[in-house]
Amino acid sequence: MGKKWGELFGQPNWTFDHKGVRFIGLDTVSRGPDYWTAKNMTPEERMGHMATLDGTVAGPWAGVGRDQLDWMEKTLADWDKARPVVIFSHNPLYEYYPPWNFWVRDWREVHEVLKPYAKVTNIHGHVHQVLYNEIGTLRSIGMLATSWPWPYAPEGLPKLTKPMIRVDPGDPYDGVGWSKIDVAANDQLETEYIMWGRKEVFVQSPEDHDKHVSEVIRPRIADNMWPY
Repeated sequence: MGKKWGELFGQPNWTFDHKGVRFIGLDTVSRGPDYWTAKNMTPEERMGHMATLDGTVAGPWAGVGRDQLDWMEKTLADWDKARPVVIFSHNPLYEYYPPWNFWVRDWREVHEVLKPYAKVTNIHGHVHQVLYNEIGTLRSIGMLATSWPWPYAPEGLPKLTKPMIRVDPGDPYDGVGWSKIDVAANDQLETEYIMWGRKEVFVQSPEDHDKHVSEVIRPRIADNMWPY
């Protein structure tokens, strides 16, 4: 539950300023319930549920937590609301297909904290796929993974996402790779995806940032699945 990480590296959340941008790192992993001890699950069994995208065992495990929300609000209190903020998290900070645990259960509270800031970018992993979304002034960019190519969710894909096309879905190396993000002086952002063994380079084109209508926060799917 993050204890060993804390012993080795200290607090999992962090912040620093660089070239007029405030960077924030959030822990969205260690706030989950310990569901495996009671079931006496081995590490291999736990990873088996994750590898097959089976979220029925763990439930809605990912979260930010009230303490981190308060910390983030305090961290941003002295920051000019017109200046850019970049937030790193493992999970996306919006509701993306709860059955696969592709979400953070208190994401709405995160958006309430960030709502006053005009230029917020969330860079996240966990989904193992090219993913792009915007809700209000928060844009979210999903990173590729270096292993485990996962499929797109059967529903709820953000409308601004351009799904990547795999040559061979059965190839464990097709659909994984690395990503690079450049933030220009005028706050324009360019995302470049590069997949192992491919010559094609996947780019979120600048036009996609200029000609769009942001997502509207909709009723929570998860409230009907895991009420709490």
